[in-house]
Amino acid sequence: MGSWPVIIPPSPGVLCAYGDATTRLRVDAQRSFNRLVTQTNDSEVKAVVEEIIAQVTSELEAEGVTAADQEHRVEIDLRYSGQAFEVPLSAPVGSTIAELVDRFDAEHLRLFTFNLPVPQEIVNIRVVALGKAANVSAERIEKGSGNPASAKLYDHKLWMDGREQDAIIYDRARLRAGDRIAGPAIITEMDSTTLVHSGHLATVDDFGNLLINPEGR
Repeated sequence: MGSWPVIIPPSPGVLCAYGDATTRLRVDAQRSFNRLVTQTNDSEVKAVVEEIIAQVTSELEAEGVTAADQEHRVEIDLRYSGQAFEVPLSAPVGSTIAELVDRFDAEHLRLFTFNLPVPQEIVNIRVVALGKAANVSAERIEKGSGNPASAKLYDHKLWMDGREQDAIIYDRARLRAGDRIAGPAIITEMDSTTLVHSGHLATVDDFGNLLINPEGR
């Protein structure tokens, strides 16, 4: 594809599982409202929002997330009367209909370059409840000299580009930030094996990612 660098994160074989284990629990709930803004009021909208918040709060509490550890995001879909599509808007708790109308008109103008001289309609009210974010962050690894010799396991031969070539097998756990591995090479770890093609160079960044580029790029 010509898209460089190829990025190989640490432990790529379990990256999906890691993401699943650290993602925030989430519950979504939506109610159809379908009223022109001229036919409703802030109190009516607020009552629906509070009812949905109570519902999603209860559902997350059933999953073990206390109300204090929850974050709620309100979204309201608006459209002009007679339109077949709506524009979703974030609506912090306490937003008024007048504020939503002004934001809708501005967003509609930005998206479609025009506004209509007809009333706006509130179509859906939606609440997203999120559990507490996992306390995880990428860890920096030890700086190296650029020479990956300390991570070398053994010499190897492999077949590439129509011929047998000399290669080196490295232990990824022993690589350091800044190390540069010229292909052909094989980098092994517990859950994955990375092949660096001949004519390519893998550089280890500060967080242990392998960034693979054609040599000279």
